[in-house]
Amino acid sequence: MFDNSTWSMLGTQESAFGKSLPQQIADFIATEILQGRLHPGDRLKEEELAEKFQTSRAPVREALYLLQIDGLVERQPRRGTVVKAYTQKEIRELYEVRQGLELIAVERLRQVWNRQAAQRFHAVLADMERALANADAEAYSESNEAFHELMFDLAGNEVLLRLYRQLQNLLRLLLRLSTQEPAQMRASYEEHRAIVAALERGDFEEARRVLADNVNHGLHRALGTRGEVSPSSRK
Repeated sequence: MFDNSTWSMLGTQESAFGKSLPQQIADFIATEILQGRLHPGDRLKEEELAEKFQTSRAPVREALYLLQIDGLVERQPRRGTVVKAYTQKEIRELYEVRQGLELIAVERLRQVWNRQAAQRFHAVLADMERALANADAEAYSESNEAFHELMFDLAGNEVLLRLYRQLQNLLRLLLRLSTQEPAQMRASYEEHRAIVAALERGDFEEARRVLADNVNHGLHRALGTRGEVSPSSRK
């Protein structure tokens, strides 16, 4: 499930990355989940993780707690900690909150839009286009995430950005699932390009409409791949 050589490196990197060992462990496990190497329903046993990380169970326990706060894992009776599976209702609710936050961000962009903002969006669109041309779903997912975070960064509302980042790991997982195929990436890219075009015209209502469509289409794509976010039979 994991590369032992990679695990053993983490404890030596605390000073370099400025992160505690529990945070490093949590980040590593989160990456395994977000990149699909750990699946919903997979068990995360403290004793096995401690052995692989060559540490005690205390930092592992804290790491799992951090992941639970992020919504990536959950504790289940008689099974312990497992990678969390999301129901359709939970996915819909998450996208509903995401859409509300992003529509607020676009409204804030009305007040701060300028040439530099347009240039930053076009740079991200160029990354998305390269990923699309290479059929690189992982790179596309990263650029997709960068596009949406840029909206919050430019909006200049720290509370709004903080709320978005609290959902970020879950959104990364669902964004990855919703843009796995070239046709999905193409549809997503065209929507993002239309959002920027509307912003450049000063048509913020159209930008909000296209953005809402993009979020709704992403929701439907995520639900369409829901087999990958449902509980697995792994023990």
